[in-house]
Amino acid sequence: MQGNQKAFGELLSRYHSTAYAVVRGVLGDSDDVEDVVQLVYVKIYKGLASFRGDARLSTWIYRIARNESINAVKKRRLDTTPVEDVVLAAPSAAGPEAGLAQRELSEQVETALERLDEGQRMAIELRYMGERSYEEIAETMGIPLGTVKTYIHRGKAQLKKVLESAALKDR
Repeated sequence: MQGNQKAFGELLSRYHSTAYAVVRGVLGDSDDVEDVVQLVYVKIYKGLASFRGDARLSTWIYRIARNESINAVKKRRLDTTPVEDVVLAAPSAAGPEAGLAQRELSEQVETALERLDEGQRMAIELRYMGERSYEEIAETMGIPLGTVKTYIHRGKAQLKKVLESAALKDR
């Protein structure tokens, strides 16, 4: 808050996983995630001097990340990319079998995560990607601890159901 760059760097290191998980929870597996996380960092930097401390810092950062993510979703709906501007990724140098199973599993998990409601997805991503405790998730999301446990339990059950269904289709 006093302009110490090193302290700000430590703050970003400490809360990066929270910001990333929140943004990813709203945007899903999107190329925009890193860009939005950078916008979150800018908002934190600019707003830190006005942070009153009414809420915990993690809650304040969560809200900034969530708001920036929602703004990005709204903007994405308005943006369209002409077909001529789409750049296709070059084929990988490795053979097609290299990492195929991993990519397929990642895609199935992403698809399954997208099917969860926003609260479940965000709680799961904060827990497993953000490595946050249930208590931290409750505080960050501003919901009761019991609700966090319910979101994670139901979300995991839904993920399991979707992934098992996908596995049966592949057989």
